[in-house]
Amino acid sequence: MDDRISDGRIADLHIHSRYSHDSYLSPKAIVQRSRAAGLTCIAVTDHGSIRGGLKAKEYAGDRGPEIIVGTEIRTDCGDIIGLNMSVEIRSVAWKDVIREIRENGGIVVFPHPYRDHSNIGEIAAQADLIECWNGRSTRSQNREASALARQHSRPGIVGSDAHVATEIGSVRAWIGRDSFACHKIIAARYATGLEIKKSRVISCIRQGHWGTLIAGGLSEAGRIIR
Repeated sequence: MDDRISDGRIADLHIHSRYSHDSYLSPKAIVQRSRAAGLTCIAVTDHGSIRGGLKAKEYAGDRGPEIIVGTEIRTDCGDIIGLNMSVEIRSVAWKDVIREIRENGGIVVFPHPYRDHSNIGEIAAQADLIECWNGRSTRSQNREASALARQHSRPGIVGSDAHVATEIGSVRAWIGRDSFACHKIIAARYATGLEIKKSRVISCIRQGHWGTLIAGGLSEAGRIIR
């Protein structure tokens, strides 16, 4: 193992807490699970909020892991992540979101580019990092994301996109001390169908989408979230 890797951090840079609409995970539980998984750095990237990251940072304290406060913003062209955030992002238009992230000292990440995005090339050209491996994307989507990063000469980043505890650390990599770019992937497990279903059920419950749950079967939903 070379020096830059041995001196780096073991990171999962895409995790959601209960401050996202589709997760029940408390920041405390995220920190505890990350410690158990051997992670030394995590990014909490809740949908439209930095509160989960701030709470996780407070709980982790000096024991670690290192907490990167982030947020995943739903823009008019798909999701964009800001890392190293200290304020909430208020913009919606993708160019304005990128501008606001940078104006507040953050780093722009283009997550899962081939899931529900438009203007992919333009966003990639303006991002600082491109998520090349996402645990909830398909193999072909991750391959295309890696090719996109190479095409635009952008460093790659990886993350589990965890919404339930079992996903935390399922995708992790060595990263440098001063960079989020992936040096070496350590683990790259895809989320199971059950893990994805759990977050969808949680989202329906928390947003009051009872019609969707009834259509899908309430008894099945009850089994899924146990």
